[in-house]
Amino acid sequence: MIRLLLFFLFLCFILLLSSGLISCKDTQTNPSSEIVFPNDSVSFTKHVGPLFQQKCASSSCHGGGAQNTSGLNLEYPSYNSLLNHTGLVIPGDANHSTLVQHLEGSLSPMPPPKFPQLTQNQINGIKTWINEGAQFN
Repeated sequence: MIRLLLFFLFLCFILLLSSGLISCKDTQTNPSSEIVFPNDSVSFTKHVGPLFQQKCASSSCHGGGAQNTSGLNLEYPSYNSLLNHTGLVIPGDANHSTLVQHLEGSLSPMPPPKFPQLTQNQINGIKTWINEGAQFN
């Protein structure tokens, strides 16, 4: 009887331990939640805006309460902020848009090295969006 009780308690312990491990989530970026850009027809509302919301609009970077030197707020909807920030996005000309220069690191790199970086697909997608006219769609 005592063995059965001990065995039952051991099983309960294993179940509680395994359920705790399963419920723990990695706080780093989950690859399955990465925003993937298509090769063309890039949408601000489906791709660019959500990417900036996910990667850039934190309170310590480009969120509403951010104290960054650029004064750029990328909280949703950030479309007007992007286009009204002089030279940041030049519709039709990704190569001369300072946003792309920051993302590619030819100007002070954004995001800074200590933060999760954008994938090459995401950088290329932003360039495509700009080259396609940087429309709000």
